[in-house]
Amino acid sequence: MITFIVVGAIGLLLLLVSIVVGDLLDVFDVGDGLVSGVALGAALAIFGLAGVVTSQTDLAPGWTYAVAVGMALAALVLIQLVVRRVTRRESGGHWSPVGFVGVTTEATGPGGGEVRLDGVRELERRLATSAERIERGVRVRVVAENGPRVEVAPLGDPAPGDPQTN
Repeated sequence: MITFIVVGAIGLLLLLVSIVVGDLLDVFDVGDGLVSGVALGAALAIFGLAGVVTSQTDLAPGWTYAVAVGMALAALVLIQLVVRRVTRRESGGHWSPVGFVGVTTEATGPGGGEVRLDGVRELERRLATSAERIERGVRVRVVAENGPRVEVAPLGDPAPGDPQTN
């Protein structure tokens, strides 16, 4: 039973951190967007809960694990589908932030970073990359989009396709 409690606690922690801070799997570049941290955390928490509840019955340990894994996989698929649907609805389909201006909230470089964009649709921070290191607090422009991440350049650099570059 201790296994279920530990895995469930890790799942709850991942779920809470993914909701409050942002998706940890995107920060560490895990999963390539296949699964969100919210869905994985919820699935692990449900695995723990199902395991604890099922272990209180007279089922063999193998069946207890089978039920817990089955519940976790079902939860993972269902929650991931909901997360994708909400993400698509929030983004409005093919809407793109390319050209938006913002400020770096963390130092940004080829390995990653974070920006807050000045846009009506941009209520939260976004993970970002840049060709060279940009310090925190520098005004930037989005030059490309890669899923939920954006590539930025310092505001002094014209964006590709800008009239200033022609």
